[in-house]
Amino acid sequence: MEKSSYLITRKPTHKLLKKQIAYYYFHASTNEAHSDAFYFYPNYLHALTIYKGSDVLIDQKSNNSSVKPASDHDQLTTLYTINLDTKMRVEIEGAFYKIGVVFYPLGFNHFIEQTLDLMMAQSFQKINLNAVFTERLAAISQEQPIEEQLEILENALLAIIKPFNQNTLQKAIKEIVLSNGAIRVEELEKLLLVSRKTLLRLFKKHTCTTIEEYKRIVMFRNSLNYALQNKELVNLTDVALYSMYYDQSHFIKHFKSITEESPKTLLPKIVQIGNEDLYWRFLEV
Repeated sequence: MEKSSYLITRKPTHKLLKKQIAYYYFHASTNEAHSDAFYFYPNYLHALTIYKGSDVLIDQKSNNSSVKPASDHDQLTTLYTINLDTKMRVEIEGAFYKIGVVFYPLGFNHFIEQTLDLMMAQSFQKINLNAVFTERLAAISQEQPIEEQLEILENALLAIIKPFNQNTLQKAIKEIVLSNGAIRVEELEKLLLVSRKTLLRLFKKHTCTTIEEYKRIVMFRNSLNYALQNKELVNLTDVALYSMYYDQSHFIKHFKSITEESPKTLLPKIVQIGNEDLYWRFLEV
């Protein structure tokens, strides 16, 4: 591509990938003096992030990551994020090339060889996917047209996709999302004809969360998306009611516990990236 920097979102094109992946984003800069920092916020659509030619340092205590050019321009670093309850900071220095794959709930489970709880020791970490994925992705470059990058990425994903048959868990998550996180565990037990103990085991094994954690993150993220997509039309009471909070104060308290800022203060600072629900708050550096 001719542009020195870009951030472009794309939808999956292959029918198998459309079922598991919400969207991709391609983010790059050839500017060696580039300096950027931003926060991203919890989401139940979790992301696989791939850097090519960068060293990535993760500080688990502060939930920060820093990105700098690597001596090996072909080096691939793959990270996965289960972002549950706090904002996370990313700092990028120098030229970089980054690809994001944002999965629907349980989508990532179709691309891994072991259960998620065995793969993820932390909520944000470097991971190793199947070697075939890495081999196929090696041909990708930020100079290629976006449609060519997209084709290489999708071919790499298609090479490792596999069935993931957990119907009970899939139905439970669907009900949680449809209810904006308001459905009670007792209702899930009756609806799915399964015990609380079984549900909890499935959530821990395949999402690395509890049921209540998952419900809370659905409520938070849906409220954030709704507020940002309708900020000229709604007030905080409207957002709280839409998102199934008890009242406005409940919404504000939960929002501040995650973002460390009130909705009134933070929402005007958040920027939508592309045409998807990719929202970052850029920081002064």
